[in-house]
Amino acid sequence: MICFARTVRLSTVCITCIAVVLLPQRLNGQPIGPPATAVAPGNADIEAAVVRGLDWLAAAQQPDGSWGSGAFRSSAAVTATCTMALVGSGSTATSGPRARAIARAVAFLVASAGGSGLIAAREQAAHGPMYGHAFATIALAELYGETDDDETIADVLDRARILIERTQNDEGGWRYQPAARDADLSVTATVLNALRAVRNAGFEVSEETVDRGIAYVRRLQNADGGFRYQASAGPSAAPRTAAALFALQAAGVRDELLLDRGFGWLAAQPLKLGQTIRLESGDGYTLYGLAYTAAATWQRGDDAVWNDWYAPTAEMLLAAQREDGSWQDPSCPEYGTSAALTVLQMPADLTPLYQRDRPTP
Repeated sequence: MICFARTVRLSTVCITCIAVVLLPQRLNGQPIGPPATAVAPGNADIEAAVVRGLDWLAAAQQPDGSWGSGAFRSSAAVTATCTMALVGSGSTATSGPRARAIARAVAFLVASAGGSGLIAAREQAAHGPMYGHAFATIALAELYGETDDDETIADVLDRARILIERTQNDEGGWRYQPAARDADLSVTATVLNALRAVRNAGFEVSEETVDRGIAYVRRLQNADGGFRYQASAGPSAAPRTAAALFALQAAGVRDELLLDRGFGWLAAQPLKLGQTIRLESGDGYTLYGLAYTAAATWQRGDDAVWNDWYAPTAEMLLAAQREDGSWQDPSCPEYGTSAALTVLQMPADLTPLYQRDRPTP
C-alpha cells in the first residue's frame, strides 16, 4: 500500500528568516548572491518582479474577496491560486504584508462552501466545479491553523474531504463534476494535491482513496514517459505531465523509474511562453504547466537540475511581465500572475504543499 510520506509543516509567518535558499548562480549574465528576503528568490530583477506582481494581485482583488475577471470572475479556483501566490510570499491570514487580502480570500472561499461539502463559486469557465473545489481545499488547508476562524475552516475542510472521497470514480480518478462518473489527469492530480494538503493540516485522509488515485495517474503514463489526458489512448503533453509528476511526488510516490521517465520526457518538451510545440499546438496552459514544472522539479530535490531549469525560466517570465506587474494568460491575468509568482517564489520554500521533504526533527 502506498501512503503519504511524512512532511514537516514550516511556518510562513517570517519572510526574512530563510538562511539558505537554493538559487542558480547566474541570471542575465550576472552573479546571484543570497537574497535580501525570502520573498524574492533571486537577484534584484526577480525581487522587483515579484513585488510588482504581488502588488498587482492585491490591487486586483474583487470587493467580495475573490479574484478573476471575464469568464473567470469570482472563480473559487482562481481565488485559491491567487491566495496560494500570496502565501508563497510569506504572509498568512493573520500576519505579513498580504494578510488582509488573504483573510478576505479565505472568507470568500468559506462562504462558497455548500451543504454538500462542495466549495464552488462561478466555475462554468472551468467546465465544472471540481477544479475550484480542489484548489479551494488546498488553499484553506494550507492556511488552517493561521486564521481567525480555524473551527469553521476545519468543518469546511472535513466536508470537502468527504465529498472528494465519495465522488471518486471506478477508475480511481475525478473530473469536472462532483460525481463518480468519468475522470481525467488534470482534475485528479489537483484532487490528490488537495488530499495531501488536508493530510498536512492534520486531518485523516482515506489511504484507499489516495492509493486508487495514485494508481489512476500511474496508468496514464505513456510509453514515451509523458502522461496522457485520460485512460483511453492519447498523446503526452507537458502541462499534464508536470501536474502528474508533482501530484505523485506529493502523494509519496518515489518510483525512480517512473519519475525518471517522466522528467526525461518533460525536459525534452520544454514549455515556452509565446510559442507552442508540436504536441500542444494551440495549447493555452503554458503558465499552468510552468507552475507545475516548478513544483515537480523543486520537489525532486536535485539542485543542479533545478538551477538549470529555474534560471532561463525566470528570465522568460521577467521578459513576459506586463508594465502593470501582471502576467497575461488565456484564462485571466489574475491566474497568469498567480502562476508566474508560484514559479518565481518556489525556492523560498514557504508554501507547505511545495516544501521539499525534510526529516522529522
